[in-house]
Amino acid sequence: MRTKVYHITFHSAFSSACLFFYGCNFSCKGCLRKIYLYDCHLEENYPKEAKIRFLSVEEIINLLSKVTPEEIIFEGWEPTMDRNLKEVAKVIKKEIGSYTLLLTNGYLFPPFDAFDEIKISIKAYNEKIHEEYTGMSNKNVLANFKKTYEETSAKISAETVLIPEYVDTMEIKKIADFIASVDENIPLRIDSYWSIASREWQAPTKEEMYAAVKEAKKYLKNVYFLAGDESIKGEVIKVI
Repeated sequence: MRTKVYHITFHSAFSSACLFFYGCNFSCKGCLRKIYLYDCHLEENYPKEAKIRFLSVEEIINLLSKVTPEEIIFEGWEPTMDRNLKEVAKVIKKEIGSYTLLLTNGYLFPPFDAFDEIKISIKAYNEKIHEEYTGMSNKNVLANFKKTYEETSAKISAETVLIPEYVDTMEIKKIADFIASVDENIPLRIDSYWSIASREWQAPTKEEMYAAVKEAKKYLKNVYFLAGDESIKGEVIKVI
């Protein structure tokens, strides 16, 4: 069975394997894939454009069996663009047995019964901002977030990116309020914007990150952030 996976890495500190799927239905202005076609945590410098080859599920299983990860993260661009995602995830789960986590923008309804956890990225609550930033409406994203929570037994979590003077603290507040309307116990991770993909905005300061977390915690019980300058623990290995 063919997949849209073109790249795999293994993070030794977390015993975590990352499967990178090619293609996306969003055109985010700050997308890291515009700069890093491969895992940005790798020490090697890889070109942002390269000839890629899609792996079969059999190849993926063979490669994963060599690193025996405790967790497998389905990410990249947008995994739900792979029409075989559900079948691929189920086969990998059966053969490898690891905890499976799907990272998705939520625009397409995810095959929730194939994963242990689904993390949905909410780029913005304001529809105009969302359309400006991604090129797409957020109506599907918000509706699918609620529907996924209501219909799955998988763990649900959320993430967003703090972009000063754009997706700012007040916008983060609206996102947190929306998530809390579904369940105040849903974890939210706030990521720092990296200005390397688009210099239209600057990266937030630590103080701005703390302020956004403080605001989100008025609505949610579990909020944390990644500043983007954290040191990499362990070794990040390019599997393929």
